[in-house]
Amino acid sequence: MKNRPHPCLLRVGMLCILMGQFVVSQGQDKSAHEAEKEEKVPGLADTDPLRSDDLWFLHSVEDDILGQENLSGFLARFRSVLRGTPVSGDSIPVSVFHFGGSHVQAGRIGWAFRKRLAQDRPGLVVSRGILPPHRLAGENGPPEVRWSSSANWQGQRSSHRRHTGDWGITGLEVSAAVPDTVCLWNGEWTGQGCVDAIDILSPTENHWEWSNPHSLPSEEPLEVDAGDTLMLWTTDSVARLHGVWMRNRDAALVYHDLGGNGASTAAWLRHSLLEEQLEHCPADLAILAWGINDAHMRPDRFDPDRFKERYSQLITAFRAAHPAMDILLVTNNDSHYRNRHNPNAERVRQTMAALVEEMEVACWDLYGVLGGAHSMDLLQRTGFASSDHLHFNRNGYELIGELLYDALVRAALQNAMEP
Repeated sequence: MKNRPHPCLLRVGMLCILMGQFVVSQGQDKSAHEAEKEEKVPGLADTDPLRSDDLWFLHSVEDDILGQENLSGFLARFRSVLRGTPVSGDSIPVSVFHFGGSHVQAGRIGWAFRKRLAQDRPGLVVSRGILPPHRLAGENGPPEVRWSSSANWQGQRSSHRRHTGDWGITGLEVSAAVPDTVCLWNGEWTGQGCVDAIDILSPTENHWEWSNPHSLPSEEPLEVDAGDTLMLWTTDSVARLHGVWMRNRDAALVYHDLGGNGASTAAWLRHSLLEEQLEHCPADLAILAWGINDAHMRPDRFDPDRFKERYSQLITAFRAAHPAMDILLVTNNDSHYRNRHNPNAERVRQTMAALVEEMEVACWDLYGVLGGAHSMDLLQRTGFASSDHLHFNRNGYELIGELLYDALVRAALQNAMEP
């Protein structure tokens, strides 16, 4: 057994079973169940939610990305993926990090994006990225990802004001003092390819060993047969886990879904290991979709200046970790607060437009694309949104994933035509 250097992200090769001391019990966000609720919508094609006859109110898709010129680096690499040409002469996949609240945690937006790309480019390996241990913490998560353990786990998430932790890029920390076996399955469609390496995200110093003895070189990945067990031992009394990344060396694009129920800009500023963990992950684009929880209050309580300042701090932190990474903000969807239309979405939109100019980022206007004010009423009546007029159901989240994919494809092709 070998003591590895203190890292926030460790890489070892294996397939899919972990053993260690980790993780949770946290109340389930009731609204999260809506993410897997699927409504039967007349005219909705099985493979393309954009073809529903009931989506007449979606606005024109032209110029839906403000500050598109600030995405030139990502768009060039993404265009190479779309054309099937080598990506910048290297084997590093295009990497997209999508941060946000429960909309992102549900996993359906990223799922729809990855699936659409795989369908448009058959044979392309499109991979899911980091898997936060949501279900070990008793929370909802992507339905095709399963965690299993008989232990009694404890979970801490940054969006809960009374929780504490050394959070990183997932916003979730799970822990346990009793050693136990943890099984993890990732059942996404075959387009993501096979796993050939795993990264463990942890805030603590760990010891590592395999159930079937192998040497552990300090830097190089270790390749082992599928089904082996990785044992994690910590120098602390409690082992802690932030997430697991099942890598594929053949992936052309990796899309990370890193959302948390109730997450806001204030919550993510509590992440002491955000920059340190992000530095270890290749990153071309960060999609920052916080705002729905920041603005879920009476209009007289929402402070756009404070919201803007928090976003500025987060953008600065992301650029400190990856100076060349492009950043795409996402405006809020329309919503209700206490059974009434919430006008704060328009103020969030205006604030993000100002950030585009001041911070040289881009912004995808989801609010406008979905129809603007009162569009959530139409989305709910037509089978795309939850009855709380805040969240979406499965149809709605997949619709957003499709819209995001189409917006970035258009931007990539437009970028190629510009002088």
